[in-house]
Amino acid sequence: MGGLFRIPVVRTLHERHLLLPAVVILVVSGVLAQGAFVRDQPVEASSPDVRPIAVAPPVVRRPDLEKTPLTYFDDYWRQLRERVEGSVVLVGPDSVPAVVVLPGLAISSAEAGEAVLAEVEQRRVLSPPEADPQSDRDQATQLAAAGEGDEADVGDSAVDASPSQEPASFEPPTPPVRPHGLIAVDHDRGLSLFEVDASVNDALLLVPPAAVPSGSYVGAVTRDRSGRAAITPGHLVAARAEAQPGGDPSLAVSMRLSGWGATAVVNLDGALVGVAIGRGDSARGARLFSSSVVRRVVTDLQRPMVCRPLAVTELGPDVLELLGIDAGLLIELVRQDAFWPEPSLQAGDVLLEWGGEPVTTVAAFETRSDALVAGELTAYRIYRGRRRLNGNTILPARDCQPIADPPVQLLRYGLALRWAHGAADDTADGWRVAATVDGGPAARAGVQVDDLVLAVDGQSVAEPDARALFQRLEQRGQSAIVTLRRVDQVRMFALVPSDVPTN
Repeated sequence: MGGLFRIPVVRTLHERHLLLPAVVILVVSGVLAQGAFVRDQPVEASSPDVRPIAVAPPVVRRPDLEKTPLTYFDDYWRQLRERVEGSVVLVGPDSVPAVVVLPGLAISSAEAGEAVLAEVEQRRVLSPPEADPQSDRDQATQLAAAGEGDEADVGDSAVDASPSQEPASFEPPTPPVRPHGLIAVDHDRGLSLFEVDASVNDALLLVPPAAVPSGSYVGAVTRDRSGRAAITPGHLVAARAEAQPGGDPSLAVSMRLSGWGATAVVNLDGALVGVAIGRGDSARGARLFSSSVVRRVVTDLQRPMVCRPLAVTELGPDVLELLGIDAGLLIELVRQDAFWPEPSLQAGDVLLEWGGEPVTTVAAFETRSDALVAGELTAYRIYRGRRRLNGNTILPARDCQPIADPPVQLLRYGLALRWAHGAADDTADGWRVAATVDGGPAARAGVQVDDLVLAVDGQSVAEPDARALFQRLEQRGQSAIVTLRRVDQVRMFALVPSDVPTN
């Protein structure tokens, strides 16, 4: 060691107490230099028996979904959406969102059901008829008109509508089969009911509104127009078991809801608190129904809906005695819009016979009405102004839609026309487009449903007897210029028929 201190550099560092730091720096520099030179060489195990130890990946720990709903906010709502989205399905030809509220039953907006009805109507008016009922229809119309004329002119000597013939026995009509599983449409509430596959789509558990305190967290689950499910978090503001007077909703939430189709409002457990039904206008938003109201509405929509164009009530014995009749029912209301042509029956008439049989009770009248066939002449006998009168009327359909003349089918041009009476002052009578074939000549030219036809090749068609003109046009199959009115604008279209009629 004494020899080292004779070295000038070492002696100087020792005198200045820098020898130890210098040695440390020297050793560290050597180690770093050695590592730089051998960094690309593989490191061999000290023993061939040594194997690398596999390290398990870190475990992703998630909070309890029910106990900590405010932890990991986004992840929680995503899991809630995944739990509920299977009960939000797409229904109808336009793929509108619907909520499965009971096994095999889903509710959506009225627009979803109306799209199905429009599709059914288009198929009906564009399907070739099996037989030509025009002659029978004209005869029925003339008989109905004759019945009204006899009633007004001859009074007691009105022509009897064959009362001696025994009425035929009829089976109750079966409900119409509608595609897409449509069961019913409730225009008053703005919703529709569909049948869905219960084995594929589970129904949500309905929770009573009283079991959800105000201020609770809720989520609104629906699907956008691409079919992708989405959830909107929010709070429950108020929930009532019944809808309030004046049409106020039975459910109120804090978030803005979609105005398209149906939206499921669920609590943190995924149970259904209510359903939001879009009203066809995004500016109007959606109307909310609590789970209790939803259950009652679905039950009502499953019942057979039979519209009765006549409302009758029983008369007391003293009234019957003063009138000089043994039995009869007072006609309280006649739905004029359900008949075509307008019925000769009036509110205030006393109905003595209906369909060839005497009527003594309201139940007997309703049973007889349900057995009659819509579209056929129905004989009646009434007491009006101290006179007994006979007549006939064409019974409307079970949904109170009038049975009118069938539409004119112009299958070569891909459209159907129907004579329509104006429903308002700004709606004129005339021939209107009832349906168009997708991709047909009329649709390609720009013709739309409900367009009013003014003229064909310059010839006016403002009267009902223009039916013959349309039929000749269909038989000739020549190109034609059609003048239409759409709202307040007049347009002209050139229709080039197809070679083969479109079915």
